[in-house]
Formats: sequence, structure tokens, C-alpha cells
Amino acid sequence: MEHKPFPPNATKPLQSKFPWPLAALGVAAVLLIATIWLTPRMNKAATNAIDSSTQPSSQVRISDIRISPQNVNGLSNVDVYGQATNTGRLPVTGAVVSAIFRDKDGKPLLTQQEPMQIADAKKVEVPAVKDLSEKPLKPGQTTAFRVNYSQVPGSWDGKPPELTILQVTVQK
Repeated sequence: MEHKPFPPNATKPLQSKFPWPLAALGVAAVLLIATIWLTPRMNKAATNAIDSSTQPSSQVRISDIRISPQNVNGLSNVDVYGQATNTGRLPVTGAVVSAIFRDKDGKPLLTQQEPMQIADAKKVEVPAVKDLSEKPLKPGQTTAFRVNYSQVPGSWDGKPPELTILQVTVQK
């Protein structure tokens, strides 16, 4: 007697008649269209408007940079001192300075942004500092400043960081 599987064609896998690849393509197209449709549209007139309280970073120039690192547990706190000059027409009430610290091979090790503070240059040992909002930097004025960066890794090369003024806030 010959063995016949029950039910007939039991050894053949079932074939679906539904077009799954076509359905997946349709769902992907719908998702793409919905994403494009729901993406916010940019108002070109609004993006060209400049907020009068934030000026380009070129309004503040820094010079005469020197550093004062303090090492604690393999990390350094670095005070950066220098001179800041307001080259704009409005008093500066705030500035954010970005510092790039590099390793001994010159590769970027840490980038950190911190606010600039006015430093009293007369007090050499421990300079008194004030926020720019307390003592705005007037147009054409040059003053001593300090920026404090913390937790700089011990593999830092010990040289002054590369500084960039990211943001300047002015009085209205």
C-alpha cells in the first residue's frame, strides 16, 4: 500500500494570494507623503527677521588670552582671562564663549560653552567677577573678562583653548 499524505498536498507550503510586497510599498508611500505633508513649512520672511536682542558674535572681540588651570583628580578647571571689546553700537549684556580644548596630538578633546563674566583686573590674586547683565559692556569699551571651564580631561595639552564667541545679547 502506498503512503499518501492527508490532507492532499500537505507537504507543499501554503501560498498566500495576497500581494504583500505591493502592500508594503503602498504603506511606505503613504508614510512618505504624510511625513512631507506634516513637515512644518518655513516662512522665509520670518527667518530673515533678526531679533534685536541678539546680535552677531562679531560685536565682541577678545584679545590678550591667558589661562589659569587648577588640577583636581585628573580633571582641570580652567579660568580663561583676557580683554573684551564691544565693537557694536549697543551695550552688551551677555556673551557665550565656546572653547575647544585639544589633546597632545592637536585633536579636539572637549568643546564647552560658558558665559563671559567681567573680571576686576585690579584684583590679581582672586579677581572679582560680575555677570555682563550686572555691568554691561558699553559700545567702544574694553574690559577684562573671565570664562570658567570645568572638568577638562587630564589629557588636555595645557595650551589656551580655541575660543569663539557664539552668542551676544545686547540691551534693547
